Order: sequence, then C-alpha cells, then structure tokens
Amino acid sequence: MGWIGRLSDGVNTVGCFSSGICILVTGLIVTYEVMMRYFFLAPTTWVLEISIILTLASVFLASGYALRENSHIQVDALTRRFSRRNQILLELICDVLIFAYCFVLTWKGAEIAFHSFRLNEVSPTVLNIPVVIPRSMLPLGGLLLLIELLRQMLKRFSMLAKIVREEKNQVHGWTDHLPPIALIVLVLGCGSFFLSKGLTPLGLTILLFVLIFSGMPIAFALGLLGLMGFAITFGGGPMLAQVPTVTYKILDDFIIVAVPLFLMLSAILSQGRIGALLYEFASVWVRHLPGGFGVATIFAAAIFAAMSGSAVATVATIGLIAIPEMLKRGYDRPLVFGTVAIGGVLGPLIPPSIYMILIGAITGDSVGKLFMAGMLPGILLAAIFSGYIAVRAMRSKGFSRIAPASWQERGDAFRKSLSGLMAPTLVLGGIYSGVFTPSEAAAVGMVYSLLICCLIHRSLSWKDLHKVVMDSAKLTSAILFMVAGAIVFGQLVSLLQIPDKTVGFLAALPFSRMTILFLALFLILVLGALMDEASILLITYPTLYHVFVRNFGFDPIWFALVFVFTLEVGLVAPPVGINVFVVQGIWKDAKFDEVVRGVLPFALLMVAAILLVVYIEPLSLWLPRLVG
Repeated sequence: MGWIGRLSDGVNTVGCFSSGICILVTGLIVTYEVMMRYFFLAPTTWVLEISIILTLASVFLASGYALRENSHIQVDALTRRFSRRNQILLELICDVLIFAYCFVLTWKGAEIAFHSFRLNEVSPTVLNIPVVIPRSMLPLGGLLLLIELLRQMLKRFSMLAKIVREEKNQVHGWTDHLPPIALIVLVLGCGSFFLSKGLTPLGLTILLFVLIFSGMPIAFALGLLGLMGFAITFGGGPMLAQVPTVTYKILDDFIIVAVPLFLMLSAILSQGRIGALLYEFASVWVRHLPGGFGVATIFAAAIFAAMSGSAVATVATIGLIAIPEMLKRGYDRPLVFGTVAIGGVLGPLIPPSIYMILIGAITGDSVGKLFMAGMLPGILLAAIFSGYIAVRAMRSKGFSRIAPASWQERGDAFRKSLSGLMAPTLVLGGIYSGVFTPSEAAAVGMVYSLLICCLIHRSLSWKDLHKVVMDSAKLTSAILFMVAGAIVFGQLVSLLQIPDKTVGFLAALPFSRMTILFLALFLILVLGALMDEASILLITYPTLYHVFVRNFGFDPIWFALVFVFTLEVGLVAPPVGINVFVVQGIWKDAKFDEVVRGVLPFALLMVAAILLVVYIEPLSLWLPRLVG
C-alpha cells in the first residue's frame, strides 16, 4: 500500500496542478480571442479547438485527485447511521463497483483513442490536430482513477481488518450486525432482475436509489447505472463503448468550457478577498436601516453571486465577514446564520449561473436567455429577504441602530470596491451587447478578476494562486464527471424510451398540466432535501424537459427558471442543505438547529416567490424577450 499510495499522491497531484494550469491557459487564450476579434477585427482560427481540448484535459487530469480529496458529491444521509465498520465495508463495496466502471471507461476509451491513431484521424479544422490527442485524455484520466481507487481499496481493507480485530470481543448494537454487503447485493440483484425482465423504469429506479444512498459518489453511480443498463438490457459488448463515446461527446462542446472558467473565477474572488470590499460597500449604504447589516449581507451576496454564480462560494465568502459583524451588534443568532445561508441561493439565480449553463448544454437553449431569466426573480428574492429582515428588526429589541455613514465614507467604500463591482458589469454587459458568448464572458471575467486581485488589490499571494489552481481543477473534474455520468445515464434512458413512456403516463392522468407541474415541483422539493441540487438537475431535467416543454408546451426558458428556483430551496433544506453545512463549516459554534430555525422562514418565502414566478410569467420572460 505504501508505494501505491506514493504513486497515487504523486501522479494525481501533478495531474491536478496540470489541470488547473489548463483552465488558466484556457481563460487567457479565450480572452485573447475576444480582444483580437473585437479590437483588431482579426478573429483566431485555433482558440475554439484548443480551449475544448484543454477543458477535456482539465476534467480528466484532475480526476484521481478529486476522488482522493472527496470532492465528488455523495449522499450519506443513510450510511452515516451505520457503525464505523459497516461504513468502511460499504465504502469498499462502492470502490469495487466504481473500479469496474472506471476499468470499462479506460478500456473502451483506449480502444477509441487507438482506433483514431491507427486511422490517422485529424480534426476537421485548419489545425488538423490528431484526434488521438483529445481522445487519449479519457483513458489517461481513467488510469489515474484506477490507481487512486486501488490505493483507497487497500487502505479501507486494512482499516476494516483492524476494526474487526479490535471489536472481536465487544458487544455490538443492531447496526453493527447489519450486513450491508448482503443488503446491497440483494437490492442490486432485484433492480437488475426487473431491468432484465422488461420492467425497466422500476429496475432503474431501484438501482439508482440503492447506488446513490449507499454513499457512492453520484458521478460514478450514474455512469455505473448507464453501464449496467447497456450490459443487461442490450447485451453489453459493443454497447459498452457508449460509455466513453457519450462522455467524450458531452465534454467536446464550447458551452462546457464556461464551467471550469466560472469555477476558477469564483475561486479567485474568494481567495482574493473581494467579498470583504463588497460587504463594506453594501454596509455603508444600508447599515443604518432596521436590520441594516442583515440587509447588507443580502446585498453583498447578490453582488457576489453576479460575479461568481456559485452558492457555496457566496456563503463562504460573505459569511466569514457578515457573521461576526451581525453577532457583535446583538442580532439574533438563528437570524444571522439563516441570513448568510439564504444569501447563497442567489448564486444560481442571478446570472451567471452554472446551473443555467448545464441546462443550456443539455437542451441547446440559449444560455444568454437562461441567464437573463434569473435576473428579475433574483432581485425580487433579494428584496423579499431584505424586507423580512427589516420587519424582524423592527419587531425586536435586540438590534442596535447606528448612525448613517457619511458621504465621504460611502465614496471611499465605492472607490475601493469599484473594481469588484465592474466584474458583473463586464461579464453580463459583454454577453448582452453581443461582444462575447457566455463561455468567453467566463474567460474575460476570470482574467479580469485575476488582474484586479494580483495587480490592484494585491490580495493574491503565490500560495493563494496555487490553491486557486488546485481547487478549481478538482471542482471542475468532480462537476463535469457528474455531467458525463448523467449523460451516459440519459443515453440509456433515451434508448429505453422512458421519456415517451412518462409522457404517456402523465397525459393519461385526469389532471391539468399545471397540477402535474406542481406535483413535479413538489417532487423536486423532496429530492432537494435529500440530494445535491446539481445531481437532481442532471438526473431529472432531461425527462422533465421532454414532458413539460416538448409535450405540454411550456416555454423552455420559463420552465428552466421555475425548475432552478424550486431546486434552490434544497440548498437550505435539511437533511442535505449544503448551505446549512457551509455556515457550520465557517462558524464552528453555529449549531445545526440554529441554522435550520434561522433559514426556515426564508425557505417559506422562497416557496411563495416560486408561486409568483409560476403565475406571473413576465418576471422570468420579460428580459429574455427584450434582449432577443
């Protein structure tokens, strides 16, 4: 285990750093393309292709490191109730299944790459790049995953053996005697049986839930389910090549390039401490109002969301500054924690939004229009939250009121934060003026943020920059691996004609299309309390889009906004609610029940706002129609 551990640590650390450099270079060359096209009327012929290849490299080179650092999203609501011995045993079972999936991914991916090499295939562009170069990234990433998985399996086997020796003469509770391996095999067998006997929807549902709730990272659970479906339903063999083929196809898209660039943009802003300047700017303008520092938190979160598009980054960055400011002024603890947690939901609504980018990649709808659909609802939600905070302040004696800031103080705060405030203006203004696409906007925003943090504010050290590179790479690999797994699963679902069968089932129900919509939204709310939001989107959105847009005729931009709006409630809904745990992570004495009590009224306000968006379509469609 020693030499395998050292090998995995070495190759995967180098791979992750190389992945981060690929993202950085992508941002630089895409920004170069924008400048050459806009200022010199001399567009390049190579940036598009090179940026896609670099994005492919960034996903797969960091794959093993992301797995090592537990960056992949997983559901542990059930498994954390097991004894430590059974947790490790279950993790070992999952590792074996993931190893099988990664082996097929590597094996079939290598076959495809070798086939391209043997035929001397080149890209159809002026660069004539050998196709084997981008296609070899997939088996390379699979190999890095296999090395890390082998290390993890040996480590867990050793831990399991140690625990068994220590507990040999101890008395155990019922969970210690629970045989997870028998349970997993039994349920997997049931799902596989139903899948092979033509009861496809039932079999897939059983397999999906048992894999996800066994604690397996969702990226691999979806891919493995697709692999099992191809093997059982279609006889395996040549169909197994669908796994690397579909994985490569979804990542070979310039829209996907925006994801790692926005992730690096968010990491730069967080490490560069731009959030502190934004909070100071917001607070000097509204801190004298009832609940002013709470309102300033929402205001700063909205601005930061418009720069990064990330819920977690918004909570972590603004929360570190806002929580101590509100607590020392006597704000109610649950309200403080709830305000910070709810501020993060503005990230995926106010453009740019990674969720909207993923929806655009899945459906082909305009990412620019999807971005614009979230603008007014996001502002409305921020106003509703601010109003609630102000009302709570006026009804409480615990808040301290302070004098308004002077105009000189406001001016100083504005000048300090001006460079940060320009970032969302640059990104969104460039998109809607037609200067650049959303992916190009991500690159320009990333380079701009890097320049202001390094040259103007000097808030990024070399150590910080290294962390930006590594964090961006592992998050890129984790998220886009999940996208790839979801598309593999979606390919199986499409081949089995499940969306058409779902449409037929729903059309036969004696309900109106709005009633069926609300049933679907309720399902999303329930899933949001149990699973990560990105996972829910990737699993359910393709089928729901087929049902509600293509069959029932809902506007695709409106439906996307309603879906994402509903999904956002899950960010603060226990037991999974990621924003709740982020608040606990940045403020160690924040109790879980305090955060939940604080965020619950905001969540109910969100549900009311969803109804407004559903019944008042101009809230989501006026701006998209205005711009195009």
